[in-house]
Amino acid sequence: MSKKQEPGMAFNMQTLNKIFAFLSVAFLVTVVWVFLDDYIRPWKAVQLKGMKIKQEKIAKKIEAAEGEINKEKLEKFEMQLEASRKTVQDRKDKIAKAQATLDLIKKDIQNETIVKGIANSQVSAVGFQYGVAHAEHAPNAKELYKKLQGLKVEFAESSERMKQLQKEEKSITRQIATYNKEVTDTERSIDKIVGTRDLLLKAKDKLKMDPIFAIRNMPFVDFLDPTLKIQQVVLENITDDRYFRHVPKVDRCMTCHVFIADEGYEDQENPYKTHPNLDLMVGAKGIHPMKQFGCTTCHGGEGHRVNDFNSAAHMPKDEEQQKEWEEKYNWHEPHKVPIVQFRRGQYEAGCVKCHDNVEYIPQATVVNDGKRNIRKFGCYACHKIEGWEHNRKPGPSLEKVASKLDKEFFKNWVWSPKSFNKHAKMPQFFNQTNNDKPEFVKKNITEVNAMADYVYEKSKDYKPFAKYAGGNTARGKKLVREVGCMGCHGVEDFAPESKKVDAFVGPYLDGIGSKVKSHDWMVSWLLKPSHYQEDTIMPSFRLSNREANDIAAYLMSKKNKKFEELRFEPLDTKVRDDLLVEYFAAFEPVEVAKARLEKMSDHDRTMELGYRSIGKYGCYSCHNIEGFEGRAPIGPELTKLGSKPLTQFGFGHEKVAHSRDAWVKAHLINPRRWDNGADKPFKDLLRMPQFYMTEKQADDITVALMGQVSDKVPATGVKQLDKDEAVVAEGMKVVTKYNCIGCHQIDGDFGDILKIYDEDINQGPPRLVGQGHRVQSDWLQNFLGNVYPIRYWDKDFASNPIRMPSFNLSNEEKNKLVAMFQHKEKQKTFEDNSKPVVWERGERQAAVKLVESLACNSCHAGLQGSPSEPTAPNLKFAKRRLRASWIKKWLSDPQAIMPGTLMPSFWEDGESMDTEILGGDAEKQKNALVKYLLEIGEDKLSPLDK
Repeated sequence: MSKKQEPGMAFNMQTLNKIFAFLSVAFLVTVVWVFLDDYIRPWKAVQLKGMKIKQEKIAKKIEAAEGEINKEKLEKFEMQLEASRKTVQDRKDKIAKAQATLDLIKKDIQNETIVKGIANSQVSAVGFQYGVAHAEHAPNAKELYKKLQGLKVEFAESSERMKQLQKEEKSITRQIATYNKEVTDTERSIDKIVGTRDLLLKAKDKLKMDPIFAIRNMPFVDFLDPTLKIQQVVLENITDDRYFRHVPKVDRCMTCHVFIADEGYEDQENPYKTHPNLDLMVGAKGIHPMKQFGCTTCHGGEGHRVNDFNSAAHMPKDEEQQKEWEEKYNWHEPHKVPIVQFRRGQYEAGCVKCHDNVEYIPQATVVNDGKRNIRKFGCYACHKIEGWEHNRKPGPSLEKVASKLDKEFFKNWVWSPKSFNKHAKMPQFFNQTNNDKPEFVKKNITEVNAMADYVYEKSKDYKPFAKYAGGNTARGKKLVREVGCMGCHGVEDFAPESKKVDAFVGPYLDGIGSKVKSHDWMVSWLLKPSHYQEDTIMPSFRLSNREANDIAAYLMSKKNKKFEELRFEPLDTKVRDDLLVEYFAAFEPVEVAKARLEKMSDHDRTMELGYRSIGKYGCYSCHNIEGFEGRAPIGPELTKLGSKPLTQFGFGHEKVAHSRDAWVKAHLINPRRWDNGADKPFKDLLRMPQFYMTEKQADDITVALMGQVSDKVPATGVKQLDKDEAVVAEGMKVVTKYNCIGCHQIDGDFGDILKIYDEDINQGPPRLVGQGHRVQSDWLQNFLGNVYPIRYWDKDFASNPIRMPSFNLSNEEKNKLVAMFQHKEKQKTFEDNSKPVVWERGERQAAVKLVESLACNSCHAGLQGSPSEPTAPNLKFAKRRLRASWIKKWLSDPQAIMPGTLMPSFWEDGESMDTEILGGDAEKQKNALVKYLLEIGEDKLSPLDK
């Protein structure tokens, strides 16, 4: 036993006491440390700095307000105030006496209110008793009636006394106000001079960091009324999925972003910066106010976590910012956060989940560009995306391809589209980083041969209905530039303009003469595209035979001689058979597979490989091919890509940042990169083709796809289309399908081809501004099926420099377009112009004089003295085409409706240019002109009507 160890004790108590003392101190230090760590939160330092910034802002405003104060005027009013106060002091006894009288009257009013209330209740009670007694002929009915009349007299007397008392109260109140009027008026005058400064001084006082400020934010006291506190919004109509339960979204981002919704802090660094475009986002009067939409609804991330910079799952925009954050905030990638914040430039991805039922989202330029590129590259064809099902297949039908393309061209085109035309939208499947080995190239060549044989064997017979009779290349080139082809097609001869328009709905026309098999096919296609493909969106421009031949001559002269000289390697039957055995052996033994192959003829083997190869590469997703009707798209669904777990993205050996957006962008730039460093057999190689898209295009598509999330936004949180918006959304699907927006600007948006009409926008396709109010619904429905020239019109149907084509629209599609314009302007279906015009006395003569005075016939057809080559529409057809209410609106100020229009304004600022007609009354003059147009107008929907 140790000497220091007490009897009966197992351990030395002195040693234990030292250990316990050390542990107690360590525990105390730990508790204090934990407490301080919990109390001294990083966000408090952010708010403190924010208060200092606000103090500085207010100090500058106070200084500015001081500078605006008129010292002389202020001194004068202050002297006047002092004199007024002395005057009031002299009237002190009168004011006190009047106040005492007022207090007595108020007491009397209180008492009389009680008396009047009692009298009223008694009248009601006795009145009810009398009514019952009278109805039942009770003996006390007369007595009750007498009592009721007495009570009514008492109630009337009380009401009269109340009126008198209230009159006296108002009189004495006015008297007291008169005594103080000089002081009150002077104080108001002074407040107008120094009011702004005084308010700013009060605001500054609230930001003082004095002992009271320290006490309010002390530990254990700060729960009462702290100055530094977490700010938050709770969104009832938008929820978060927390452990399999949807709860209201809580955002606390404004705890650090203290001035996010305040104007005047645009010049500050983050997080003290005002949100850009407050009218759209965050602002109380904006479309998406912060209290209703929060922050993470659009930005993503964890809005309820505000401990430090990393808590909210911020993501840097690039490597440079990442390094800056790592040094400044000790930033690290938030691997465990399911939905991180979007990077700068990607915020519009947050729009998609709430605006998922429209073709284009207003003001979301990045997302809209992303959607445009998804259409351009046909991503939706291979990958299902909910909401995109209505879009047509992006590639042309191959059901009659043998009559259009030479087989040798077909093979070389499939092998390398860009080698024929650098602008080709068709992606490249072969000669990629993962299939450029010699043995793989042989197999790919065999597959292309087999696919060509399959497609050409299945191709239906087609015979062009028109014969090429020779044409003028120069005239054809001019027509291609003028009639509107460039709204859908790019043309190398007009490269700068084609680049401006960036048309993508139709193929680039460079080298097309080496592509199309015969001049007859080209002429037939130009005259009637639906003759070759019934469901084509290519319209008819109602070309004359001469025009069609001229354009055909020009297009067929566009050759790619180098491509024509290419000869594709013939099919290798051994490689073909080996590939088929690989296919068959996937589900049966090799010997059985070989035996199955032996039973097949040479032709059947080629057809089998062609069929399987088309299925393998998903050609049917973009093209109509016989034998592949109804097959699902080849690629994985992208509807919820933005929520797909990061662990399901295969990064392979590539050095790509481990995030969804980084993977998607890298995949778009080079889809085959994930096979790098992987020793894969031919059948397992990645197959998504190379589109050779730019960084910008990949970025925009990435943003659009990142918005495709699985978040369940309640109906109250989603943008709900009203009845008009829903109709407009359906109409926009037709607009997009037929690329109407390639030519037409609709209420200020779209109109790609208008970019080439810099000198005179009026020479381009008409801008459709307020079209639903402008034209009659039945006229527009008829016009879409029976197009005729409007703007440059004469009896010989002289054509515009650009011409409205005739589309192969179904009746349902026409109705959707008409309804879209009508509901966009919230107009009734029809505006009846058929009633006879009723003229006021002298009104018709005045209308005729106005037509002459304003020289309407110098531009418009349809009037006496109109020019042989008019430059404005025929006014005889205005009656059936235009709504009368719109005609008057247009006459009032054409430039306000359509800036840059050639139509002059005759009533600027509401003043008439001719003061002698109808007394110069602008309204009467416009009404007279509208009536005149209706009277001279024809009832035909179209000049084509017989």
